[in-house]
Amino acid sequence: MRKYFKLLRIAVYLGVLLPPTILLKKLKFPGYKAWPHWVHKSMCLALDIRVKTFGQALEGSPTLFASNHVSYLDIIILGHVIKGCFIAKRDMIDWPVLGYLSTLQRTIFVDREKRTEVQSQRQEMQDRIKGGDSLILFPEGTTSNGGIVLPFKSSLFGVTENYIHPITDEEGRPSELMVQPVSVVYRRINCMPTNRSNRPYVAWYGDMDIGPHFKDFLDLQNIEVEVHFHDPVSRNLFKTRKELSAYCQRTIEKRVEERLRRSDD
Repeated sequence: MRKYFKLLRIAVYLGVLLPPTILLKKLKFPGYKAWPHWVHKSMCLALDIRVKTFGQALEGSPTLFASNHVSYLDIIILGHVIKGCFIAKRDMIDWPVLGYLSTLQRTIFVDREKRTEVQSQRQEMQDRIKGGDSLILFPEGTTSNGGIVLPFKSSLFGVTENYIHPITDEEGRPSELMVQPVSVVYRRINCMPTNRSNRPYVAWYGDMDIGPHFKDFLDLQNIEVEVHFHDPVSRNLFKTRKELSAYCQRTIEKRVEERLRRSDD
């Protein structure tokens, strides 16, 4: 019965929040970019996802948030605590519900198989940043089992290359892109610490089908997730995107390992 109550709550929340979200986006009403944040927050409530944040997401200037990636649930969770646009695989647009929600959040869909589109996709990201948007990136390029952080793909940091050297904005003021590493840690499932046996209930990876996985997830009582915001750094501090990628991975990986080792808080 638990799954049906969750589905009912999802339907109610979406029924209340989606119409104004769609209208505000269509009219480009001031503040409409932040409205999907409330949709994601309602989804966390509906799905009994308890989110604990450590540190703060940088606001006030365009920021590239780089996070580890464990599950499709990451999108709901990070969308709840960060006001920004996701960078996601193009096939996500076809996912039920989540794909539509991602379009409302103005997600940038990329196709890494089509090299001819790399430049245009990168340009769209840079245009978003110039327009004041923050971006949320999953540098692993795929999902992990939640117990490790996979190697980061430095090529995904290509959007930052225009910021290797100090540049100026239209008014001649120095401009820089800030990068903030983010660690997502699934800490508890049904009030019990996550481990190898129960982690697959939330981690979605390999050849898992999203339908059966989400069905099993709905049967869970609740989950507890930690989102750790690390200190933001300027892109100008790194000579290459490989250096930036390595720094973000070390920072995120260290925190994930530390938190998974602890089960007493």
